[in-house]
Amino acid sequence: MLGRYLATAPDDGAAWLELGRFYLLDSRAWHQAGHVGDPTGPLFLDLAATALDESLRLPTDSGRLLRALVEVDRSSFAVEQGGWAAATVAGAANARGVEPPAYVVEVGRNLVNSCPIGGVLVAGSDLTAVGAWSVVLLGQDRADLVLFLPALYGTDSLYRVHMAQTLQIDADLPVAEALTQAGARRPVCLTPEADSSMAPRLPLSPIRLVRVAGPAGVVDPSPLSIIDLTAAWRTRQVGVVRQVADLYVQAARFNQVLCASLLSPLGVRDRNVCGR
Repeated sequence: MLGRYLATAPDDGAAWLELGRFYLLDSRAWHQAGHVGDPTGPLFLDLAATALDESLRLPTDSGRLLRALVEVDRSSFAVEQGGWAAATVAGAANARGVEPPAYVVEVGRNLVNSCPIGGVLVAGSDLTAVGAWSVVLLGQDRADLVLFLPALYGTDSLYRVHMAQTLQIDADLPVAEALTQAGARRPVCLTPEADSSMAPRLPLSPIRLVRVAGPAGVVDPSPLSIIDLTAAWRTRQVGVVRQVADLYVQAARFNQVLCASLLSPLGVRDRNVCGR
């Protein structure tokens, strides 16, 4: 229906956005169905990219976020084909010019810089996956870090096998036990919104924006920053901006130090979190 509509209204950016979203969901359904069916997942991603590129004529943050998410899923497919090393190569070669909003890249950098060197960053949502992808794979800034997508690990057999090889763990284990096994060798970092059911069965310690299990490691000394988020917050406290701000608030639930430091410029007043 959208396709027929867009044939007569090609300048409707919102309709292109919805069409791109549908194609992205179709690609994910193809993976969950066991990589069978036609069109294939990668073709659906190509269609999603085309539709979302059209949607970018409207200056919406959600369009840019979804367009970057297409590239996250392409990187995940690269993992299925050749492991984590293949994803790092694909991330360096592709997707220039489709970065998410600057404040999403910023939160990605803050999350990455919260995880000790050599760690596994467990993305609990598409938002944190896009942010971390923009730094680790697109930006190639932390080659020591592995980005782990627990939802995909739990549903996609090919992704699970290759990520298990990367982390040297048993591919037959469910997510929490797999991360527990990984935590015996390297730091495992949970992003703020990661569900407790996927947490490794190990003690968790708050470090900056993440909770870390496993061996202690060296943390990148680069300071955390919310300059880009603060600029966006002043003009629009809705949509993706609100989601990113909420992510920082969720981090403060585990690390109260953030209330008087990183969250101050936003004027966040969540009494359940910061006691104010």
